[in-house]
Amino acid sequence: MTAPEVLLGMPEVRTREEAGELPALNLSVWVCDLTYTQQAMSAETVPQATAGLLTHAATRMKFVQPPRIFKYPEDLAAALEIDGAPDVIGFAHYIWNAHLSTGFARLIKRHYPRTTVVMGGPHYPVLREEQQRFWAERFDGAVDYYVDGEGEVAFADLLAALNGHAYVEGAYRLTKQAAGDLRPAVLGVHWMGPDGVLYAPPPRKRIPELSVIPSPYVAGLLDEYLDGRTVPTVQTNRGCVFTCNFCQEGTGYFTKIAKKSKEQIREELHYIGQRLAPLIADGKARNELLITDSNFGMYPEDYDTCTVIRECQEAYGWPRMVNVTTGKNQRERVLKAIAQVPGTISLSGSVQSLDTGVLEAVKRKNIDPSKLIDIALASAEAGAGSYSEVILALPGDSKEKHLKSLAGLMEARFDRLNMFQLTLLPGSEMCTDAFRAEWGLTTRWRVIPRCYGSYKVLDEEIRAAELDEVCVTLPDMPYEDYIECRVMNLLLASLYNQGTFGAMVAILRAHKVSPMRWLELARTLDHGPALTRVLADFQKETDGQLWDSRDELMQFATANVDRYVGGELGNNLLYTYRMRLISEAMDDLADVAMRACLASLREVGVAVGRGSLAEQLVREASWFHRLRLSEVFVTDPPAELAQEARFDLDAFIEADRIGENVADLRRFRFPERRLRTFVLSDEQRATLRHYMAQFGDTAAGIGWLLTKVRMADIVRAVRTPAGSGEGSEPRSEATAL
Repeated sequence: MTAPEVLLGMPEVRTREEAGELPALNLSVWVCDLTYTQQAMSAETVPQATAGLLTHAATRMKFVQPPRIFKYPEDLAAALEIDGAPDVIGFAHYIWNAHLSTGFARLIKRHYPRTTVVMGGPHYPVLREEQQRFWAERFDGAVDYYVDGEGEVAFADLLAALNGHAYVEGAYRLTKQAAGDLRPAVLGVHWMGPDGVLYAPPPRKRIPELSVIPSPYVAGLLDEYLDGRTVPTVQTNRGCVFTCNFCQEGTGYFTKIAKKSKEQIREELHYIGQRLAPLIADGKARNELLITDSNFGMYPEDYDTCTVIRECQEAYGWPRMVNVTTGKNQRERVLKAIAQVPGTISLSGSVQSLDTGVLEAVKRKNIDPSKLIDIALASAEAGAGSYSEVILALPGDSKEKHLKSLAGLMEARFDRLNMFQLTLLPGSEMCTDAFRAEWGLTTRWRVIPRCYGSYKVLDEEIRAAELDEVCVTLPDMPYEDYIECRVMNLLLASLYNQGTFGAMVAILRAHKVSPMRWLELARTLDHGPALTRVLADFQKETDGQLWDSRDELMQFATANVDRYVGGELGNNLLYTYRMRLISEAMDDLADVAMRACLASLREVGVAVGRGSLAEQLVREASWFHRLRLSEVFVTDPPAELAQEARFDLDAFIEADRIGENVADLRRFRFPERRLRTFVLSDEQRATLRHYMAQFGDTAAGIGWLLTKVRMADIVRAVRTPAGSGEGSEPRSEATAL
């Protein structure tokens, strides 16, 4: 497998070459952004950022030998077997592939000691002392250089230095070490000297404009990855104006924003769309786009980007969904941008916490809580979904603060809450020893879902797994509270998110009942046997995933890779158990949701005795949602299900979604009984088959599917035609037609 010539599609480079200005790069160069593949792809994105290292380097020098890009470990293993190793091999170093990359690097250095191994990425400490320890503990002779900070310029500088070129701007010099080691000293490039001392020059200045990096898509470098398996990835701006200390981009280095020209964005997106169009038409590609900007929509140029996305949708049927984090400021600008592509981009109102003390501890300034409801309602009016994010166990957090944040966001009407555990990222301030001590963070280690595997390389086996370090106790959050919060996170994801029981939430809001009270009752009321079993399994597995010792967990994980790949261990628990609740305990789940709803209405004085409109609606809603989700993960379920209906629940839910008061249930009562049907379209069946073929039909695979698919894309559509008939009670059973 050989890559195309780098100079193709790059007129600015071709012109310089014709003038004889580009020096020759005589080294063979490979770059790798590896992903685990054995359970399913763990990182499904096109390796656009890694390929950008090559296109930028090609503006500085002519590649005599075409460089190569690798994403799949099997392809890299085959290339090493057939072609041997290159002169220089670079690895992207992220939390989801750090040990996989290091495993390949270690093996390459054993078999090809003359090959120069370079790593770069955000999975790297910020302080010199901790960087020195990181090299000793993680790399152990497998890595020659690490690029700290932005990679494009520093990587090109390093290639030039290794190739023997003088760099006129003085970005590097040759330094002779006491032991005779001669290495280039390049800004932003770290290396360990023979005396065991880390040489760590400061990072290169950041690129002021992203358009100086020629598009690797347009250069033809990424055509092999526009194959339907991976998700196209673009970056229209880089950097973040916010300073959250749990994030790598929260450091001062990334506060300035570098942007890409609208001409390059248009060319990139149309290039991708043209190549995906046949696959989209045949149902053989994931109809998605990932934009990696940190605050999309906040800048005027983002309106132009959405214009191009709409053009691509009209021309190619792509992308149906855009995954991106929208900015939390400049709301009018954000809404104006995403309104051009209705239903394509969900509006983010991410807060991480609503507690002011927690926010001060993490150096985050949030949206005014009183404006959160405006975001969700504006999103509904724009035809977009809305979501917010909350991180459990941030510094200063407690069970009460965490649940209060969740309550506030549900009351603000966000469609979905994404709940994360606090992961300490090496590239963040929060991961430093001093910060941990100051805030009393106690952590444990766990295996990252889907990030494990074993690969045969040069007659050896690489067995690798990725770990993350999560905070599980704080001074005001004992471990028992942490576990209880995780259970509430699961119930919220299963009962509230994406309108799973939206009619019940609507009637609660109409009577000023917090959805959190409903969830609390759903947790404490008696549960049926299936629900009891699944919740007990969740708590047991949550505890079992967490290890005190990183080294012991790594030994266990690599020795038991087959059990992880087989789905026995290491799953994303919120998604896996949400799937289990829906598929194994749906009757119990719907029953406790109904009883908790009636009980919480009763607490505020709503008449819910037998025969009341409120009780009739809640009971009908229980079956309504149960039938919508019936056999949702079965690719060939019964064609239709039916329910006798007395209420227009679709209109009821929609009225609540756009902020109307729906307390008067008479507005939504049909004058006579009607037959409501629940059906799956051919498109929905095709979507489910495509994703299940990619992720598998195990609990782990379907749990992963839920991270990629909107529930609306796979649950049954509801049809309630004008009908006739008699009777005052909806039937409480499904009928297959």
